[in-house]
Amino acid sequence: MSAAVRVAMRARLVVVTGIAFAAVVVPALALADWPVFGRALSTAPGNQLGPVIAPDGAGGAVVAWQDRSVFPFNIVATHVLAAGDVDAAWPANGRAVLTDALALTIVPQGKESPAIVTDGDGGAIVTWPDARNAANGLDIYAQHILASGEVDPTWPVNGVTVCSVSGEQSAPVILSDNGGGAFIAWIDARAGTIDIFAEHVMANGHLDPLWPATGRAVTTAPKTQSPFGIVGDGAGGVLVAWTDLRSGNPGSDIFAQHIFGTGALDPAWPADGLGLSTAAGSQTGSAMIPDGAHGAIVAWTDSRDGTNEVFAQRVSSAGAIAPGWPVNGQLVSVGGTDEEVPALASDGAGGAIVAWGGGNTGHHNSLAHHVLASGALDPAWPASGRSLGFTPTEATNQIIASDRAGGAIVAWQQGNEVTAFDIFAQHVLASGALDPAYPVNGLAICALPGLQHEPSIVGTADGGAIVTWEDTRDGLNDIYALQVLAAGTLDVPGPTAPPGVVFARPSPNPARGAVSLRFTLPSAATVTLAIYDASGRRVRELGSGAQPAGNHVIAWDLRDEAGRAVGAGLYFARLRTEGHQLTQRILALR
Repeated sequence: MSAAVRVAMRARLVVVTGIAFAAVVVPALALADWPVFGRALSTAPGNQLGPVIAPDGAGGAVVAWQDRSVFPFNIVATHVLAAGDVDAAWPANGRAVLTDALALTIVPQGKESPAIVTDGDGGAIVTWPDARNAANGLDIYAQHILASGEVDPTWPVNGVTVCSVSGEQSAPVILSDNGGGAFIAWIDARAGTIDIFAEHVMANGHLDPLWPATGRAVTTAPKTQSPFGIVGDGAGGVLVAWTDLRSGNPGSDIFAQHIFGTGALDPAWPADGLGLSTAAGSQTGSAMIPDGAHGAIVAWTDSRDGTNEVFAQRVSSAGAIAPGWPVNGQLVSVGGTDEEVPALASDGAGGAIVAWGGGNTGHHNSLAHHVLASGALDPAWPASGRSLGFTPTEATNQIIASDRAGGAIVAWQQGNEVTAFDIFAQHVLASGALDPAYPVNGLAICALPGLQHEPSIVGTADGGAIVTWEDTRDGLNDIYALQVLAAGTLDVPGPTAPPGVVFARPSPNPARGAVSLRFTLPSAATVTLAIYDASGRRVRELGSGAQPAGNHVIAWDLRDEAGRAVGAGLYFARLRTEGHQLTQRILALR
């Protein structure tokens, strides 16, 4: 496969009408440069821990982590571009979020476990627990990093104080407010019990005056509550989900609460939250996504039947379980044993793709299932879920991103105490089938000596994803990232092409309609572009003849030479020029 490319902002476009070429203006193409086994985001001395990731809105991502390269520790972030380069405007090894050296020297401890969200303008907001106020223990802070790589000068130095009261505040979760600010929820021990509070930080770095100054109490029920998810309600408010120990049945349950954008609790919901599952045994939450209809879907590990299983539940913004969903949740891991720690991605139609680690074969492999908006399991998928790999080692820490076509890209760490861990990914289609372009046991994102673990993921607009992880290939924990393409390849350089010739990744891909095929010629050349099916049969010639230097686009409408719509499946776009051949995969959906 050719080197992947990205679209910049100017050039000339050539579009096919039949087999003729006509010129119009479109974005220019830039060569992708993701190294095999990942782009190093930080190789600073010392350990870099807990990477988290947010989209930059242009196909790249902002990644943040805890930096232990020097004492005192810090929170650091960097920007990796869609083309695979680290943004040169940002400092090497990342931008330090806390910048006041005196404050860092006086209070060096307790900066850890960051969470991150896009600011909607190419930058990000990062939040973390911080022990700078020693009398309180941990408090919650947040800081805004601009797309330029600078800390926002309008925000307080070393971050805005989201909450600083007696008792520890920790484990923050964060959500964009779609206006340059963020909603943050956290564990709070101010009352001597473990409760949940939330706050709204505005785009100017100030706390929202409509919200209580030290945070809105989401729940103050007895015993311990621990948040694991926060999503928008589509109307300016948020829903928060948590694991809750109030029942003492024994075990824990899953609860949620709805907060208006004004900071007021929704009076239609119970005062301390709605029980999404209060079944016997323990329910431990791990994932939450919006359902696209002002509510949310939540997934958790559940021991009600004496072994760990995966359940999911859908709740409306009105504070009711969605029609068709069982009272205590839908069993997702049907017939499995020791199934745990689910991750969720939207299917784009009110349901969810659920991924988890399953123990059906004596060790954990990765599985996935599709829960429809109605609460039923998709009958087109295997009843017990689709196995994403079959290797005799542990697959854990599953992460997931929508492919924007009803399926998902799932990544995980694979290995054991002997082989350490590597990072793999798999693409499961909306049909429940595995993408035939991917290896049966998953695509090796990084398989090197040392430990590759703690992955985090964000989807890209073309149906792929960027994965980041901790990496010990050089002896210490560093931070790496790599893009996974929906077409089953890593975004790394491929076969040698004529100097300066670039054949871009098709867009959109997977596709239900017309696909744009972009290529760049450094000089005038004779070009042939044709589509082939998986058997090697030519489906359609899109263009052939002499072409001038520059950037070109040919559109394929997913039809064959006779004008018939092609069936769903894998196709190959083959570009021939100057005695060379470059190929890109296209996944057609119907």
